[in-house]
Amino acid sequence: MNRLEKIVIVTGGSSGIGKRIAIKLLNDGYMVYICGRKIEKLIKTVDDLKNLGNIEYFHLDLGDKNAIKKFSQSWSKNIDALVNNAGICGIEKLDEDKDLWGDILSINLHGVYYLTKELIKYINPNSAIINISSQLGLEGRAGFGAYCASKHGLLGITKCWAKELGEKNIRVNAVCPGWVNTEMAFNDIKKMAIKRGIKTDQLYKEICDELDLKRFIEPEEVAELVSFLISDRSEGISGQIYNIK
Repeated sequence: MNRLEKIVIVTGGSSGIGKRIAIKLLNDGYMVYICGRKIEKLIKTVDDLKNLGNIEYFHLDLGDKNAIKKFSQSWSKNIDALVNNAGICGIEKLDEDKDLWGDILSINLHGVYYLTKELIKYINPNSAIINISSQLGLEGRAGFGAYCASKHGLLGITKCWAKELGEKNIRVNAVCPGWVNTEMAFNDIKKMAIKRGIKTDQLYKEICDELDLKRFIEPEEVAELVSFLISDRSEGISGQIYNIK
């Protein structure tokens, strides 16, 4: 089977890291399906990228278990890779009452679980599942309890699924990006800067000074790693966690 016949689903594929992953996989020659909650962004992304190859979208709220079930009942194609990238973030400390916990966990963790559970019967042998976790899946940060919990959880199910699906030759790995040059990351920096009463540029410099490479990772660099992990070049790799920062 050539790559043009291989189907990859990228959740959260209309912005940030997900869009760069879709671009990379289209350039690799895969048929790419993206999904997300905002249909206008999905339509625009498909329109922007259709010149790169075969790309389609489906509208899906990963925070809605019933919607996932309904979608899976309409799906009938074999899948060669599933990239669980969709996620949301928010800052809420224990002494605050923003009610973010449920929404963040429902999309970042529960949605990944239920979507993969529903689609596993369509995932071909010798295929791959990639869970996009985070550097905050490996450590903690004040105010990011829900986000950290969801991303830590992704690493747990990555290890479990690798053991469950290995006999079917389905590889399961996780990618943990650190600070990535995306709109979501800079929105977080703005919120953190406001809480500290400092300028966004000052906080950005402080963060970069602590990083090994003294810069944010580009979304394209994450996409390159995902491309490798779903390719035949990674046939012997499963149950691994890749830290990119």
